Amino acid sequence: MNNFSERNGKTGIRSAEIFREIIRTGSTRRAARELGITQSGVSQHLKLFEEAVGEKLFARDRRGLVPTTRAIEIYNRVDRYFDTLTRLEREITDSFRTQRNTLTIAAPHILSLRLVPKIVLALYKLDPSLEFHLRAQRYDQITQSMLTGEADIGISRLPLDDRFFEWQIVAKSKSVCLLHPNHRLAEKEIVTMDDLLNERLIVLEREYASNKQGFLTFGRGDFSLRPKIYMDTIGFDASYVSHGLGVALDNSFIAQQYQILNLKIVPFQPAMTYEYVVFWHRGSDRFSRQSAIVETFVEVLKHEQSFRDERAR
Repeated sequence: MNNFSERNGKTGIRSAEIFREIIRTGSTRRAARELGITQSGVSQHLKLFEEAVGEKLFARDRRGLVPTTRAIEIYNRVDRYFDTLTRLEREITDSFRTQRNTLTIAAPHILSLRLVPKIVLALYKLDPSLEFHLRAQRYDQITQSMLTGEADIGISRLPLDDRFFEWQIVAKSKSVCLLHPNHRLAEKEIVTMDDLLNERLIVLEREYASNKQGFLTFGRGDFSLRPKIYMDTIGFDASYVSHGLGVALDNSFIAQQYQILNLKIVPFQPAMTYEYVVFWHRGSDRFSRQSAIVETFVEVLKHEQSFRDERAR
């Protein structure tokens, strides 16, 4: 389709749209009916589109129009473009409507299963008019969503850039090791680096982590663990541990969410400290440490933390 942009004055978006509909419906007649135009108009646009592409895109047999392999490739691209255009059109239209009372929350995937629903319930009781939009994401995606304004408030862990964000700490946690109940290390009181020397490690890809301090060596340049399974989703490592595929290093705050998997969670040394926060864009008119929404986040998260701590005793 190299020549398409050069000839778009002749073909344009309309011809691409008609080509897309022919693929979808399987004939120029049905495409014309769906688009509300004449069949000859559809055929003319198809001819212009094929001229722009530089080849015939359909063969004819007793079944009607049969798209070529090249036509299917072009259709997949055109279909994605129109999906994007439709989404942009909807967003632009929505931006001019009466402003709705929306709240977009970004949080790690695993927290979105239990903790975030509890927060949403508390916020709904606080303000029933709220419309919630939820983003389950990695740490890097959460930060990006907050920077671009796609999310209003997020749950993540430090470090964050205080030039752009303000936050309230809701939990401090230490390193733990996730183990299958039948693992040889499951009954230990503390797991150390030496214990993991020959173990299959399951880790979050470093490029996706918020803390890139190199936890795999803990400052010991002469001793490096070699992961076998890399994840791009926060919390999914626990599922692989539960199937006996390896062990994982995590932190106690996140590990509290794994109860349904019946894992052994053992303190790990040398331990790192993790600080989880509720955060928002610096200078926001809507959020502050004293705002009702932030206070609700903090209250639910701290209550959940204390409840689980009591159960662990």
